[in-house]
Amino acid sequence: MSDTRDFFITGPAGRLSLRSKGLAARPAQVVILVQGANMSGQMGYDFAFEGAASDAGYSMMDALVAAGFGALTFSVRGYALSDKPADGFSVQTDAAIEDLDTVVDWVRAQGWARPHLLGWSWGGRITGRYVEGHADRVDRLVLMDPALGGGQKILPVPTDPWWTNSYAYFIDRLEPEFSEDAAREALARRMDSEELKAPNGIRMENALGTKRVEPDRVTRPTLMIYGSAAAQQNYMQGGWNRLDFYDKLATQDKAYVLIPGCGDYAHLQKPRQRIWQACIDFLRHPSAG
Repeated sequence: MSDTRDFFITGPAGRLSLRSKGLAARPAQVVILVQGANMSGQMGYDFAFEGAASDAGYSMMDALVAAGFGALTFSVRGYALSDKPADGFSVQTDAAIEDLDTVVDWVRAQGWARPHLLGWSWGGRITGRYVEGHADRVDRLVLMDPALGGGQKILPVPTDPWWTNSYAYFIDRLEPEFSEDAAREALARRMDSEELKAPNGIRMENALGTKRVEPDRVTRPTLMIYGSAAAQQNYMQGGWNRLDFYDKLATQDKAYVLIPGCGDYAHLQKPRQRIWQACIDFLRHPSAG
């Protein structure tokens, strides 16, 4: 994909690593894609590997650009190439929201006053809580298998401030029944070599008790989208039954979508094009007000 740019901006706690695609064409709409707990936005939304068929790619960013959007993602502090704090436990949702706000500032300074937000897993908590306090800075919101927060504490309390993204962890975590073997193998190897260590702040936060997204404060148009086998873990359900959360969203412009044959990593699994297309269809229409 042409017009790929990797660069840094200054965040609240050091440099943040960003990747953009499609911005040079000055599209009408830009989507900021926010990472989950283990991997950077660059890995999660622009994944590629040698030998992948060109008609079966894995980059959600490329799909968005092909549909006419600009796409931008980043690594929260401590992840991938972004500057690392001394304490990995410090990288919790409030810190990630600060980083997201900096990225939104950058996008707005380039001329896109109200970008769309898309958050996957932990990114759903980050973007949902961000919209609670910054509705005037956001157009539409996609919560993709969001970890909404709240609910019971997830024990044990971690003791190591840095999480290990080992090959063994990812080769199992990417739900083999829903994933192509070559992609699963490639992602596990890339994580082990490129993003082996990640901050453990989100696990500390989950163990101490999380602040949940409050749907009656989410006033922007919102899509909730899940792989049909996703969100079974209690840390994903959090303090909300997901349909109750959907009902209480403070907008009438909303949609709830389940895609069969995929799970927590749906946008990287076999039905990924259906996930991408559902998001694209929802984001196509900029909102009034």
